[in-house]
Amino acid sequence: MINDKGQEIEFYEHPIYGDMSEVICVCHELQLAEYSTFFDTDDMTAEHGEYQPWFEDGVLIIGDIII
Repeated sequence: MINDKGQEIEFYEHPIYGDMSEVICVCHELQLAEYSTFFDTDDMTAEHGEYQPWFEDGVLIIGDIII
């Protein structure tokens, strides 16, 4: 997905634990990755954008949540 800040965010499952682990958010351009605290992407990719992920100063932010 491309968020409102123009960052391309890709979502990945944990390579061993799959959907039993939190979704991993990756921004290759910034060379950053972090667990999202979400177990699926539905809320993060919803049209309302309330839980849209972005990276700021090396920190993942989802909505009002600083990860």
